[in-house]
Amino acid sequence: MEFCINKNWKGVAKGHTAFCIFGGPSSNQVKDIDKIIENNFTVTVNHNIKRFPNASMFVTADNPIAREYFEDKEFFLHKFEGGKLLRNKSQFNFNSDPIWVKGKRDIISQNPDLIKVIACIDSVCYNTNFSCGQLYKYKGIEYAKEVKNTHICLERRDKNNEAYPILSPSIPESLTEYGKDPLNLMPGGNIASVALQILYYMGFDKVVIVGYGDKGETQGYEDVEYFAGADKNSSVKSNNKVWSWSEPELHAMVVHQHVWGDRIKLLHGGEVCKEYAHYKDATYSDLENNNKKELIDKLIKL
Repeated sequence: MEFCINKNWKGVAKGHTAFCIFGGPSSNQVKDIDKIIENNFTVTVNHNIKRFPNASMFVTADNPIAREYFEDKEFFLHKFEGGKLLRNKSQFNFNSDPIWVKGKRDIISQNPDLIKVIACIDSVCYNTNFSCGQLYKYKGIEYAKEVKNTHICLERRDKNNEAYPILSPSIPESLTEYGKDPLNLMPGGNIASVALQILYYMGFDKVVIVGYGDKGETQGYEDVEYFAGADKNSSVKSNNKVWSWSEPELHAMVVHQHVWGDRIKLLHGGEVCKEYAHYKDATYSDLENNNKKELIDKLIKL
């Protein structure tokens, strides 16, 4: 499929280091973070693009978040209130009152060299207007046609559209197939699993991470009305919240460390990661002398 991450991406980042900013509070501890972003290939996710618009790569997976940053006009969502959207049958509840969201395409367009990746799914094309799930692949391709330097990857679903198998040290397939096919990535509970598998496919020598596996308040979903089910006139506000790590996310933490080994490091935070796996500590020297422009030029030409 056009605009999908293809074999030309495989190994393209050999010799490079990726600096990853995820949603946890440890991103606030980084010294001179703007300078680090300027000098290093920086990957950020979801709503963090508002904080770090000069990142090198933006990765998103959630249907409502992808729509928010790839739409250029106001659009509506319905608050999903439970149930399942399966491939051939579904039963779910939703709030019939629409939530109006302002499209923020201007944020991802202000940096002309920003590489954008949307993680989509290959089934269920009717969830676009709900505050749940992931974007359907053809909607992602539609955005890629409209927004320069946008690419698509796919996250695996089973025949019913369930997220299984997942990244887990108890599932051999999740170890052997990790990051091997960007059109069949293993689900891992959150956006970090998508991003890290893409970086693995790209062949980065190492990744230095902040904001992952932290204890404390997430930065990734701050001030997002549709997560609180609020509308413009509601007094309900979805401020930063303390993130509770799910079982699939904990399993994925272990798999990431197992696959990357000492090449995945935590600059700050990651207390939960270290409870479950032997993540190494990074130093600021890990983020020196990286030829960011060379890699961006390669990716723009793919």
